Amino acid sequence: MPLIDKLSEKIDLLLEKIRLQESQAEELRLKISTLMAQSEEKDRQISTLYEEIAQKDKSVQTLYDKIAEVLEK
Repeated sequence: MPLIDKLSEKIDLLLEKIRLQESQAEELRLKISTLMAQSEEKDRQISTLYEEIAQKDKSVQTLYDKIAEVLEK
């Protein structure tokens, strides 16, 4: 096999590997984007839950205060 053919074959293999790695890199970029979006949504959900907890705590405290007020009379 002539040297030119060997070089051509090796170049083709390298180009194929490059295309494969580019494809895999793009898949990973898309996956990262998806995971980041999911993470942001989870952060919003967690924030909402903390707000709900704070409101429940305030309601409970109000009830305790009313009970204490009634018991003091």
